[in-house]
Amino acid sequence: MSVTSRRAFLHASAGGAVVLAASACTTSAAVGTAAAEVPGPPAAAQAVMDGPRYAISRWFLHVSDRETGEALMELNADQLVLPASTTKLWSTAAALDTFGPGFRFETPVYRRGTLAGDTLTGDLVLVATGDMTMGGRTLPDGTIAFTPLDHAEANDLPGATLTDPDPLAGLDELARQVAATGIRRVQGDVLIDARLYEQTDKDGYVLSPIIVNDNLVDVTVTAGVAGVTVQTRPETAAYTVRSTVTVGEGSPTAKEVEPGVIEVSGQIAPGSPVLRTVHVTDPPSFARTLFIEALARAGVAVSAAPTGPNPEAALPPEGSLTDRVALLTSPPFSEYVKLINKVSMNYHADTQILLLAAKAGKKTFDDGMALLGPFVESLGIDPKTLMLADGRGNSYTDLFTPQTCGELLRAMARRPDFGAYFASMPVYGVDGTESTVVPANSPAKGQVAAKSGTTVAGDLMNGRGVVMTRGNAGYMTSKSGRRLVVAAYVMHTPIGAIEDVFEVARDVASVVVAAWEAT
Repeated sequence: MSVTSRRAFLHASAGGAVVLAASACTTSAAVGTAAAEVPGPPAAAQAVMDGPRYAISRWFLHVSDRETGEALMELNADQLVLPASTTKLWSTAAALDTFGPGFRFETPVYRRGTLAGDTLTGDLVLVATGDMTMGGRTLPDGTIAFTPLDHAEANDLPGATLTDPDPLAGLDELARQVAATGIRRVQGDVLIDARLYEQTDKDGYVLSPIIVNDNLVDVTVTAGVAGVTVQTRPETAAYTVRSTVTVGEGSPTAKEVEPGVIEVSGQIAPGSPVLRTVHVTDPPSFARTLFIEALARAGVAVSAAPTGPNPEAALPPEGSLTDRVALLTSPPFSEYVKLINKVSMNYHADTQILLLAAKAGKKTFDDGMALLGPFVESLGIDPKTLMLADGRGNSYTDLFTPQTCGELLRAMARRPDFGAYFASMPVYGVDGTESTVVPANSPAKGQVAAKSGTTVAGDLMNGRGVVMTRGNAGYMTSKSGRRLVVAAYVMHTPIGAIEDVFEVARDVASVVVAAWEAT
């Protein structure tokens, strides 16, 4: 789920209205066929669309046969929409094409210097290869853990929760392997080599090849009989936490107020703990401290101070190290795609773009985005018919039509990596972001696998929020058993409280279920 209050989206609401109003509500035939009338939404869907909440909103719908491309129902399907996180359908498809479902990240640790007995006079160097979880979400069966509402959404939406695995598990495994080589003392330093691609500031976070706990510090605030307690995950010397939270009506906030200092403030009511997150501003230095601490837990003492900047100037030439002392192997890439799409993991979706660049021997985010065009063209889709500016769907120039989205979905269904792509989609009433969009007894439960997208901005004049876009796009097996693709969106919906976002999500799902019933 993409949630933002950036001013760019306020501009997009006006600019998008001009674009979208350029044509009347029309229906059209499937791409590649002669023009023909296509039915509009079924009555049950139209009833939702005509609800008072959507008096100034605009709806879009495309449903087509997965194999033939025959358009079965459409509304404004040839109009551009702000797709929000359904943009991830394109970036994850391109990443699957580039890396393949079975690709695994391998993160090595090398030693340099002289080893005498159990003492290394020299350095340990962890070379970051872009592993997006570093073992911190891996379950015993080798899959990657996720929750319906990920911790990355904790500052924006209520109900975000942590996964069970230890986010430091991968670093602990590397430290154990180092200790197993006989090293007990490092008379030198620990270095993080994060030169795989260019570190990039974007949307309030720093994209880096080294990622531990999604480069977030989790802050859990609890009000109990003994007062207010604050706990961080991971617990590390990399950050000092100052809290001024008191008991009362309100909501606590957490932010980095100076390098290495997190301030938690506000009020919290007694009851359930409140989760907040803080983005790590210097991922290599954060990882260095965490790895030194992991080494200490494994019985390896490092003479260098555990905190402070990562000594990048001391890094050897890339590819010059040969004495490997540890290696962390990741789950298959299909699990990463699943994590990105199931919970709409923004940080990882943008990281994919830099990984695409690195795979092509390039370094920048712009380099990675340029690689999406040839991939889109390889699917038989004209890249000039859509616009993409990032991997997550947080730019007002991420634009495509429901029809074009349908083309992508149908093209992916013909590929050998479709199994991994399909398995990455949230399933109505079952998992990921769509686990609660239909009632538990809905006949469509488990029959719709669709990526969601949500963008929320502020209407400052009226003191309210606006769901700029809520959409679902993916696959469904209809009530009659027909295999279909579906893309449904609503734009420009005023809301009174952030919880109303979930109501809009359920209404979009109701439109999709109505289409499921009618086909």
